Amino acid sequence: MNDTILSMPELEAYEPFAGTAHSPSIARAHVSDAADPWARGGHEMAPDASPRRADAGSTVASGAGVNVCILALDLGTKTGYALRRRDGSTRHGTEVFTPRKSWSEGQKWARYRAWLAGVINDEKVHRVVYEQVIRHEVKGRPVWDAAHAYGAFEAITHMVCDGFNIQAHGVNLSTVKKSFTGSGRAKKEDMMLQAKVRGFKVVDDNNADALAILHWAVAQERAA
Repeated sequence: MNDTILSMPELEAYEPFAGTAHSPSIARAHVSDAADPWARGGHEMAPDASPRRADAGSTVASGAGVNVCILALDLGTKTGYALRRRDGSTRHGTEVFTPRKSWSEGQKWARYRAWLAGVINDEKVHRVVYEQVIRHEVKGRPVWDAAHAYGAFEAITHMVCDGFNIQAHGVNLSTVKKSFTGSGRAKKEDMMLQAKVRGFKVVDDNNADALAILHWAVAQERAA
């Protein structure tokens, strides 16, 4: 499968109502069907479908599922996502919101809002879970640009979810890492490797983190 991450041409023109019921061309999520990959310990890849924007693939397995649709997000300019439908089918990938020179200052946020609202609306999402970052640091030093961007993505996530009367729940990544790999200090390479071991074809570490968040969320739902 071609894993090239593409942009969102349908939203090239700025839409003041993007992400709302008034948007004429709200971003639509691409769908591929499969059965429940969370029903057992191992996960098998379904045959590759045609490449569709940022979708990395889908998975298939048998067994009883969780009766809610869960969307997991690794927030950022490159937002990793993993969605598990009520029927157990899963789609995942990375959606890129890197600004183009032609974009106005607010289009990055409008496009994320439109994309998220489109996924929630089209997929009938019941739960949204995202990585909750306490601080952004590189070698012990704060990275303010990343922190500011994350805050905006988090705020928009809560705003969109509130519009659909669903709650966005943040979870610490170390908790997710321990659930997914057995170590709360797992590195990016470890997360990607674990995703591949579980049968997922990931496009990057953002995609792998989203799958790990979804893995944790499904476990919590089953334990409830």
